Amino acid sequence: MASLLNNLNRAIEVTEIAVGITQHNHPDRAARLNNLGNHLGERFDRTGSMDDLNRAIDTIDVAVKSTLHNHPDRAAYLNNLAGSLGTRFKRTGSMDDLNRAVDTIDIAVKSTPHDHPSRATYLDKLGNRLGERFDRTGSMDDLNRAIDVADMAVKSTPHDHPDRAGRLNNLAISLGTRFDRTGSMNDLNRAIDIADMAVKSTPHDHPARAMRLNNLGNRLGTRFDRTDSMDDLNRAVDTIDVAVKSTLHDHPDRAAYLSNLGASLGKRFDRTGSMDDLNRAVDAIDIAVKSTLHDHPNRAAYLNNLAALLGTRFGRTGSMDDLNRAIDVADIAVKSTPHDHPKRATYLDNLGNRLGERFSRTGSMDDLNRAIDVADMAVKSTPHNHPDRATYLNNLGSRLDKRFDRTGSMDDLNRAIDVADMAVKSTLHNHPARAARLNNLAASLGTRFGRTGSMDDLNRAIDIADMAVTGSMDDLNRAVDTIDVAVKSTLHDHPDRAAYLNNLGASLGKRFGRTGSMDDLNRAIDTIDIAVKSTPHDHPSRATYLDKLGNRLGERFERTDSMGDLQRCISSFRAGWNCSNAPPSVRIKLARVVAKISALDFNWTESSTLLKDAVELLPTVSPRSLQHTDKQHMLADFAGLASIAVSIALNAGQEAGFALKLLELGRGVIAGLLLEIRTDISDLEQQYPKLAQEFVHLRDELDSPAGVTTSLTTLENTFSVESITKRRHDAERRFPVVLEEIRSKQGFNTFLLPPTPDELKAAADPDPIVVINVSSYRCDAFLVQQNYPIQVLELPNLHLKDIEEKAESLRTSDPYQAQKILEWLWDVVASPILDVLGFNQPPSDNNYPHIWWIPTGKLSQLPLHAAGRHYKNSTDTVLDRVMSSYSSSIKALIYGRRHRLNNPAQCAPDNALLITVPGANLPFALDEVKMLEELCPSLKLNPVKPTPGRDEILQHLRTCKIFHFASHGQSNPLEPSESCLVLEGENNSITVADLRDCKLQENSPFLAYLSACSTKANKAERLVDEEIHLVSACQLAGFRHVVGTLWEVSDEYCVGVARILYETIKNEGMTDRAVYKGLHRAIIALRDKDIAITETEESDIADGGSIPRQSSWDVSGSSSHIGGPLRWAAYIHAGL
Repeated sequence: MASLLNNLNRAIEVTEIAVGITQHNHPDRAARLNNLGNHLGERFDRTGSMDDLNRAIDTIDVAVKSTLHNHPDRAAYLNNLAGSLGTRFKRTGSMDDLNRAVDTIDIAVKSTPHDHPSRATYLDKLGNRLGERFDRTGSMDDLNRAIDVADMAVKSTPHDHPDRAGRLNNLAISLGTRFDRTGSMNDLNRAIDIADMAVKSTPHDHPARAMRLNNLGNRLGTRFDRTDSMDDLNRAVDTIDVAVKSTLHDHPDRAAYLSNLGASLGKRFDRTGSMDDLNRAVDAIDIAVKSTLHDHPNRAAYLNNLAALLGTRFGRTGSMDDLNRAIDVADIAVKSTPHDHPKRATYLDNLGNRLGERFSRTGSMDDLNRAIDVADMAVKSTPHNHPDRATYLNNLGSRLDKRFDRTGSMDDLNRAIDVADMAVKSTLHNHPARAARLNNLAASLGTRFGRTGSMDDLNRAIDIADMAVTGSMDDLNRAVDTIDVAVKSTLHDHPDRAAYLNNLGASLGKRFGRTGSMDDLNRAIDTIDIAVKSTPHDHPSRATYLDKLGNRLGERFERTDSMGDLQRCISSFRAGWNCSNAPPSVRIKLARVVAKISALDFNWTESSTLLKDAVELLPTVSPRSLQHTDKQHMLADFAGLASIAVSIALNAGQEAGFALKLLELGRGVIAGLLLEIRTDISDLEQQYPKLAQEFVHLRDELDSPAGVTTSLTTLENTFSVESITKRRHDAERRFPVVLEEIRSKQGFNTFLLPPTPDELKAAADPDPIVVINVSSYRCDAFLVQQNYPIQVLELPNLHLKDIEEKAESLRTSDPYQAQKILEWLWDVVASPILDVLGFNQPPSDNNYPHIWWIPTGKLSQLPLHAAGRHYKNSTDTVLDRVMSSYSSSIKALIYGRRHRLNNPAQCAPDNALLITVPGANLPFALDEVKMLEELCPSLKLNPVKPTPGRDEILQHLRTCKIFHFASHGQSNPLEPSESCLVLEGENNSITVADLRDCKLQENSPFLAYLSACSTKANKAERLVDEEIHLVSACQLAGFRHVVGTLWEVSDEYCVGVARILYETIKNEGMTDRAVYKGLHRAIIALRDKDIAITETEESDIADGGSIPRQSSWDVSGSSSHIGGPLRWAAYIHAGL
């Protein structure tokens, strides 16, 4: 090697001397320049030095220009110049070089006699350059001419000529390329035959043999794609493997061979499921990428192949690291490819597929919207007659179908069906991918059928008007028939066959549900059973198939009472839970089903173990990198899971501390993640500043507000969001590593870990905490006191059904009904709890003790603080025994208090942000703000009253100590993150999401007083455990105390409540106790006034004070007159 390079260097030096001493008009100077250029080109081939290549081109160009047009050697010089220009194009991608190379070699051909022995060489080179230009521009004229020219070159070359093999190889390449563009099997078969001839006529030690082997292997792999012939595929792998092994490690073409080997191994994995092939494929292309310069034009192709294989491995192992890396790599491939490059659509399609897969795993709508945009770009940039267009259409249809599943948009579903239908119609009947496309079309048709007959109910439930959907048995029957064709046309050992069988079983199951045909149900069970048996035990999809099998067996048990079916049903669900590679959401669902069945048999221990493990998986369903709305969607299916787990754990005899820790882990997952990353780290900053700095960097990335959440229309925006998403995913991957490093430091071993039982007890300092868990199995109160063991008080008279009924009816109750609900709440919940805590009498000195309430489920919608018999001289009420505050969890108390300094009132500037909306038609709200403005001097506060606009208010929140809002509030029953404080004008409200995204912990504002309707209401039943409302949003933003409301409140009575609270603060100082004491005093005063009115039989007074501070969003069924206990029981305090 070294001696060859030394000889080449010597030859260049000698030739340079020869050129230097040759006069410019000497007849041999052009030949010597040509030789120097050739030597420089050879050295570039060995070293990759661009200086040598540029100099070679310049040198040969001088040789050409100094040679007469009719000189017999000019054609040879033109040929050499074209060769060097073509080489530089391959290295730089410069179209100027390629166009010049084509023109130059074309001149060489035209100036060479037909019987000249070199003409075949020039024709061959011309064909190569034309083929390369087709690759870059997609011009079929160039490709057709390349084939014609290459064919002429072969025919004019004797069979024993040493260059014939190379010319055969070039013709084979061009024929293969035309197949790629037209799908002509004649071209492909001829390409393989000719490439085979080229290899066989090439000596084993020939330096070009590896390249020709690679070309033959590629075409064999292509024919496998069309015919599914394993002989072709195995031969392709073996052929390219020989090419790789016979190529030196530093050879510039080795990367291409490695990439092709990886692609062929990947295809064989797709066909056989061999993990050895897949891992070897990833490794091969990874080496190809790493050994290729960043500006090399082929690097994008290698990156694309690597992304595809990493995505495939994710599909087989469930590794999110593989999927995230696949997206990153595919993104680089697209970005490094010119917009007019014919392969760009392929790279876009690959990126879209990977984004779609990540959406399926994480639920990120950003990923899904970008996947659709990217897939749409791939389709639009592909000619209608291109053979890959069907693939891109199929993938676009799949993404649209998934967005329909998430949003319910019939436009997406109908477009998905249209697109999938186009994909099927443009796919040849003998194409192996046709089965998969039929499968996708069948799935979409089945989905549209699923909307048939239930749209009226669904429209009413989700309050979407004017949605009209058509569906019929025709769709379902067509779905069954279509997927049946897919199954029958797929080989028994094909790894995708299980997925098709599963979908066939699902469609048969749907038809059974519609027709009651036992033949369909039996066939569905048999079909899915085959799918399960043909799926490897560690495959991520196996749990899904087992879930479907268990459901169908359960349906047959209900029809036949066959105990065998029941046992198989249970076994299927249990086996699905044990599939550790399955998506966590699937496993949790299966665990819940098995646990329920075990509980029916009173097998509390097994049920408890399953549910504990399921609860511990909940945070993985909602990764930190997701936007909050996506987290909500992913968690919505698991409402009540933690409460059920706790009840079952208690039935299984678990200790109170264990059960309470489980409840803390499984409720408020979204808020818990925010609390963790917004925790106070002053101790960490003091002792380990570098670790703290990295923690803050990752925290800020993960805690950044949602970016673009709507579907994008430009690639630039798509990549901008992808960049943000990539940073979030990178931060998510790094975050646990940094946490582990922090926990390894002395004194930080429990950093951001769930509170221990001792930490839970320490939170009850100085006031007791009552956590009330409700489920269909049992209802219990956890009594947490600092110096006592955590105690469980069973509440035998509290039942989930009663809670749901009372919560639903309270807001629309008349005064008498409302009072009865408060009495029931006293009898079954509050009284037993207060008795055990020793609060069985009112305090003699009006020095009320304080208690924290943490209700779960729909109990959180009921006013525990107002429970009791509210009659004259009655003391059987919570109000007359204790002062009450609420929290979403003990964890929230712990993390919030970590931000407390010695004097919390000194953290924020002394500003009182006072907001009301003049056009809100709430006259008393204006009085309320005026009252508080007049109190501000005595509170040592500076009143600030900006224009009531969203941006202005959010800006002022950063510099206020008190935020007082007196106007309308809205609670959104469909999307609680959109519940809001209403301002004037469209899109000018302050939502839960806006407040939650504020990070005010450093300023530590003292009080947010939300004097508006329903600011603690969360009417989204599927998110009841997440406590998503305006009050919790203010707490997450950093407010130490929040005053809010459970339902509509009276405009007039709000003024008195606020006055008493702020006067208490004025008299007692800006302390924690002053806030909840002030609210307690205000509620008692309002309650006593109500009792007095009732006693004088004036409870039906209807005056201006009845106007609710509720703006119309969804107030159907709400009372327009607020009377009785509803007037005063709505006000709550949440704080630290």
